[in-house]
Amino acid sequence: MFPGIGTLINGLGVLIVGILARLFFKKDIKNFEENLLPLGLLVLALGVRESLKSPDFIFTLFAVILGALIGNYLRIEDQIKKFGDYLYKKFENSDLDQGKFMDSYLSTTLIVITGPLAIIGPFFDVVESNLELLLIKTALDCFLVIFITSSGGKGAVYSGISILAYQGFFTLCAVLINTNIDQVISDSIAGIGGVLLIGVGINLLGLKKIPVGNYMLSLFIPFLLTL
Repeated sequence: MFPGIGTLINGLGVLIVGILARLFFKKDIKNFEENLLPLGLLVLALGVRESLKSPDFIFTLFAVILGALIGNYLRIEDQIKKFGDYLYKKFENSDLDQGKFMDSYLSTTLIVITGPLAIIGPFFDVVESNLELLLIKTALDCFLVIFITSSGGKGAVYSGISILAYQGFFTLCAVLINTNIDQVISDSIAGIGGVLLIGVGINLLGLKKIPVGNYMLSLFIPFLLTL
């Protein structure tokens, strides 16, 4: 095996499963937003669980605020949406609901890349040749894509591209750094990721629109502990 095989399996697995789901669920199911409510509750519960893993809430607070300030300035979520818009115009036909496509692409992308496994998994893959975390993540991501696609969110399949790009970056970091993530860093990432997942859950429930994509840089801040 080679470094990054786990991320490759994850991204391609989501793409393949997503394509198969789109072929199988050809009929557009109504009430897309209502179908996402159970997912919103589950993501919210997962976010609360992960956030409690934080070893230091003050550090989590600092990381999220700092990441949000930088991310809002860079307008990261707008860049993700622009990429989604590019995918829609490049690969989709005009009769597909663009709003529903963008919502499903953005929601799925944020769920699959804001969780701690998206960062910790590539490091385990490279440093220890341990694919267990990424294989578990692949299974979870595939079920997520099937659920959202079956609910009418055709853009979910493209989250596989986001996985390849995002986790590919951390795979490269792991190759260059060639060190493992200790437990404090891991728990810190999980705590911050949990807060972001709570935001995604709130979005899916339609309670308030939170630009979670702008907060993603907060996940990088725990690496400062290694300096």
